[in-house]
Amino acid sequence: MNPGVEVYCDFDGTITQGDTIDVLLESLGDPQWRAIEERWERGEIGSRECMALQVPLLRGGWKAVEQVLSKVKVDPTFAEFAGWCRQSGIPLRIVSDGIDRVIHHLLKREGVRVDKVWANHLNESETGELSLTFPYAPTISGCSSGLCKCKILDAAFRKTLKVVVGDGRSDFCWSTEADVLFAKSKLLQHCKDNNIPCVPFDNFRAVRVALEKEIGVQVGSVLPAIQAVTAVSLA
Repeated sequence: MNPGVEVYCDFDGTITQGDTIDVLLESLGDPQWRAIEERWERGEIGSRECMALQVPLLRGGWKAVEQVLSKVKVDPTFAEFAGWCRQSGIPLRIVSDGIDRVIHHLLKREGVRVDKVWANHLNESETGELSLTFPYAPTISGCSSGLCKCKILDAAFRKTLKVVVGDGRSDFCWSTEADVLFAKSKLLQHCKDNNIPCVPFDNFRAVRVALEKEIGVQVGSVLPAIQAVTAVSLA
């Protein structure tokens, strides 16, 4: 392993093209899920409560979920990036406020290996009912996410360069905790609005190029890497 760099990556919308939970609800969800979604959008409930209420509304059990997931696309550059991380000795970890079994299923389908996955846990009863539990739920008062990304990042080895890759609202909290932040979509706009240094990206080939050429992946380049990325100005 390269002790100088660790990559922590969001899943839905970052690795996948679109949000897998939204796709599953659109295809398999009882219509009640929309009212729950509206409560979340209004800020009446957090993502943890929202998902805990919505997942049991999915019909057909895991078998139906698998059929829907067959239509979900993964960024075509991610497998190459994961292979490069492994060859370079860079730990690649997925940290997601999504569903663990969905993540593992899609990674297996794509033939991609990562070092670890943190996500919310999907349960299936003997009769096919689905539910969600939250083994990595935040312990911070007032945080209503299903998973605490900041806590996971804080537990990382202090002397490594912590690289975060993300795209959405669940990445807002750890955007200021990363040593290097790659951002797109809503996360990129959040960074612009709040003057948070980041590197915009469109796909994982761009992330790799930045790590290879602009930032560097050698242990001795950790401090220059932080300085280089901090100097990035957002238009």
